[in-house]
Amino acid sequence: MKLYDSKEVRAILKIAAENSSADNPDQEMGLTIDELRQLASEAGIDPEQITKAAAEIEANTGKNDRNFWGGPFSFSTQVLVDGEITGEQWEEMLLSIRDFFKSMGEVSSRNSVFEWSSPWDTSNSARVTALKRNSSTKINVSWNGPLTALPYYIPVPLVAIASLLFASGFLELSAIPGVAFTVLMTGLAFLIGRWKLRENLDKGFKKLRQMVTGLEVIASRPISKSESGVTPTSEIEDKIDTDDSLKNILIEEDQIDPEIKTKPKNRHRI
Repeated sequence: MKLYDSKEVRAILKIAAENSSADNPDQEMGLTIDELRQLASEAGIDPEQITKAAAEIEANTGKNDRNFWGGPFSFSTQVLVDGEITGEQWEEMLLSIRDFFKSMGEVSSRNSVFEWSSPWDTSNSARVTALKRNSSTKINVSWNGPLTALPYYIPVPLVAIASLLFASGFLELSAIPGVAFTVLMTGLAFLIGRWKLRENLDKGFKKLRQMVTGLEVIASRPISKSESGVTPTSEIEDKIDTDDSLKNILIEEDQIDPEIKTKPKNRHRI
């Protein structure tokens, strides 16, 4: 039996994935970390190396997509967990979502989909969906903030105007040195703004991933009896219908001492 080297394995998997996507365009391709570890183990690769590689890719996510303005200004990820989440689990997930985005948001549920979305009047849009299908739950988290860069770049034109006035008025520089000074100061303000923007985005994306991990933990938690629709024993005991209430009253009356029953009541005469 032929053994394929690493280059051939990558080529085979790439072609197979492309062909599978072409045959089933509506079916999304993807593997969980556990499935990747299992495949690695069967291929003779240490599963721990898969975990380390996945963590490295996750840490570098977004860095390779940076643009001239310091973006990306969007985030999207999804996780797949075994089992279909319950309404109680979704409510618990909502607490984390609302706490992170500092907004109650708009919540909807239909058939097998739970959804939270940011209000329409916010500058940055966010959406979290939990889709239950085939005894599993797919959690999608997306964020889009095209206006995030504005506060960091608003000072740039102000610095350009201020440096031009400073060069021509206070320093009394001629045209070329004055323009050079203005360009230098403007470029420096732009670089500082982009650096601060990237630092803020990296922190935000890191917190987003931590929130997604928290949602995955909640969705993966074993379902208790109360969450699965079974009424707790204490609640059953507290539920007494009208007939039972009447029976209890009659029983209590039967247990009263006969002497007390027959004892005449004291009546006050006027």
